[in-house]
Amino acid sequence: MKKSAVLLILVASVLLAVISCKTVGRIAAKYWLNREIKEFVSNCENKVGLVIGNEKANKYCDCSVDLVAEKYHNYQDAKNITVMEILDFINKCK
Repeated sequence: MKKSAVLLILVASVLLAVISCKTVGRIAAKYWLNREIKEFVSNCENKVGLVIGNEKANKYCDCSVDLVAEKYHNYQDAKNITVMEILDFINKCK
């Protein structure tokens, strides 16, 4: 019983570290806060999901956030880009 509890805690800790590192290990994290990264990806998915489909939007918005942050170091500037600009960034992820 004790071994299984320790194993469960260990697995949960590793899983949490992997999930956290996904956001922190991004290029975008050099310029934006974690909440800004998540907000951008969510907004991107909502905007381009209608054009390319929700499944692809998730994949490509997750990729494009780093490209957008490289160009727009200030998150407030990135919030104003158009859907067409986002699609241009997404095309670079293919």
